[in-house]
Amino acid sequence: MSRFTQVKRGGYSPDEVDRYIATLEEVITGYKEKDNAIKNAIISAQVAADNVVKNARAQAEEYKTLITGELDKVGAEVERRRSQLRELQDQYSTLVRKHLTEVNDMEFSNLYAKLDDVTALVNRLKESDLMPPPTPTEEG
Repeated sequence: MSRFTQVKRGGYSPDEVDRYIATLEEVITGYKEKDNAIKNAIISAQVAADNVVKNARAQAEEYKTLITGELDKVGAEVERRRSQLRELQDQYSTLVRKHLTEVNDMEFSNLYAKLDDVTALVNRLKESDLMPPPTPTEEG
């Protein structure tokens, strides 16, 4: 605190008081300017932070939309491939059944043909005189 010169009638020097008040007003004005600058800086920082958050959210939403679109494409491709695999499985099963049926039919036909050959040979042998006569048994 400043000390003022005392003047007559027990008061202080008006010029010194006025100068001191002017100095205090300058200091107060400086503090007010700094306070305003700090408030403006805080407001600017808040606005900038809000913009960063807003832009980040917008970009995140954009990425989410892009990723969702890509995931939809992947899902559709998976379903397309699943359908192709089912179709391939059906074709494979049909082909295997057809082949097995053909092989089985062919094998059975061959077996029946061989049996027919054996039967024919047996019948020819029965009808021919090439078969030796039955041998008499010793008991008789």
